[in-house]
Amino acid sequence: MNYYQISEYINQKYLKPLESFELNNLADFQTFHDELIKINGELIAKGFPVMPHYRGEQNYGWDILPGIFRPPFSKEIDLSKAREIEKNGAEIFKKRVTEKYGENQLFKHSKEPYGKDWDLLFQAQHAGVKTNLIDLSTSSLSSAYFLSEPSDKHENSDGQFWGLLVPHDFILNETSDYEKSLYPNFNPYELDSSFVCNVPTYIDDIDQRTYQFRLFRQHGRLFASSNSDIDIPLNKKDFWKNMIVRVRVKAEAKKIIFGELKARGIDKERLILSQGDDVTEFIDGINNEMKKL
Repeated sequence: MNYYQISEYINQKYLKPLESFELNNLADFQTFHDELIKINGELIAKGFPVMPHYRGEQNYGWDILPGIFRPPFSKEIDLSKAREIEKNGAEIFKKRVTEKYGENQLFKHSKEPYGKDWDLLFQAQHAGVKTNLIDLSTSSLSSAYFLSEPSDKHENSDGQFWGLLVPHDFILNETSDYEKSLYPNFNPYELDSSFVCNVPTYIDDIDQRTYQFRLFRQHGRLFASSNSDIDIPLNKKDFWKNMIVRVRVKAEAKKIIFGELKARGIDKERLILSQGDDVTEFIDGINNEMKKL
């Protein structure tokens, strides 16, 4: 069997039955996670290990698209230049952050040849700059927060919780003792395949590097799309659409979940860190400037 045939088998046998799963409280999220871990156990025995990743969203029905392809930003740019706009945004982000906060804010031990490019994109993404990366998390609870966070626009809307089984072959690290592909070896603006980046954390002075600290707090990983299907939602890409399951979460359950998370100390301050209006305006300025390619 090839990868696609394996993904079809996994979808039909394991993930389709989970579409009717009910997520009404945090205990349900733990049970859902346990189910995916159980699936991984069975797949390990079949020689195809995977790792669960999650994404929570406030409105049921959304596709999983990167920031550049989401409106209103996407309606104000030439989407055929998505990679150029992304690179332009990363360069503006580096310049503006260095000017405003100093170069130590973006410090990291990047690996050659393309580690610096990736690292800049990771931090820009978590600052709120529009990129072609897609946020994922290995923590179901962190993802539950973004699903249930109060929103004037989506407070009364059902939310959605995604569970994505990522094969180990498609999780790329920065370094490895094994003969495995590493994401710093690939140019992030010229990708022939899609994969998930497992971003390492350098603890020294991390509290001074807000955007890396935010990624660390959220147990974040980033999905990087190939150039050929960059405009196709993650949940509709060949292969990946079979490795993902979406669970509907009722609007009233979102409020219960948010309350339970707050009681556990999982809140905006913990996951996103303090961000005043001046910082929001700063990032909005970068997003507006990067459109003028």
